[in-house]
Amino acid sequence: MLFVNAGTTTHDPQVLMAEVADDEFARVMATNVLGPIRVIQALGDLVPAGGLIGAMSSGQGSITNNENGRGETYRSSKAALNMALRSFAARDAGNGRAIVAMAPGWIRTALGGDQAPFTMEEAIPLVADTLLAARAMPGIHYLDRFGATVPW
Repeated sequence: MLFVNAGTTTHDPQVLMAEVADDEFARVMATNVLGPIRVIQALGDLVPAGGLIGAMSSGQGSITNNENGRGETYRSSKAALNMALRSFAARDAGNGRAIVAMAPGWIRTALGGDQAPFTMEEAIPLVADTLLAARAMPGIHYLDRFGATVPW
């Protein structure tokens, strides 16, 4: 299994994307999209058929579920990560590996903040269980920590 966890947001998560400084936008995109895809591209061949390649996405990366428009730079970066994973999966088709964009839910971390309802200790075992079970499902999947499909 190869699983890449990377995530950052803008200094003010609610700033409109049109108002984000260019260097800050580039930092978020480089961290949340380019970095994970480069790691996957560099190390993906080490994962055999029956294995899993994945990255930490977010439910906020769902275009379908964006009903409030807040956090649009972060949301856009995770949607871009999901698209990059889909592109990787298309090139990887037939290799018998699962590709997962993981949406772990709102978790108390430096990124999630103190108001998040779940601790790392509560959420991460579910994430791990879902990833382990997903190895039996070759192809691309966008899943939450419970194993439910998240709409793209």
